Amino acid sequence: MFTVTERAAQVLYQFLQSEGKTEYALRIIAQEGGCSCCGPAYGLFLEKESAPGDTIIHAGPVKIFLDQMSSALLDEATLDFMEGPEQGFFIDNPKAQSQGGCSQGCC
Repeated sequence: MFTVTERAAQVLYQFLQSEGKTEYALRIIAQEGGCSCCGPAYGLFLEKESAPGDTIIHAGPVKIFLDQMSSALLDEATLDFMEGPEQGFFIDNPKAQSQGGCSQGCC
């Protein structure tokens, strides 16, 4: 099951409040990457309504929408937030096949 850390949920809610969009949810799209060494590629978007077949995850005051393919790719993943010079949301996905050493520079 996809999980959201308490910190990520708090930061997302604060962002939604600051934008006046507390009725929105975060949609996460996961797609198989173009390079086998990097694992899935992710996209994050704000949406008001879920789509048919979506998995809806409630994390404190926020919701996350996942389509069926993304839900499968993110089954054991966690959304978190990192503070510091490179702050932002990140997805920790143990299913991602990161083998390192990608010589084509696709990562």
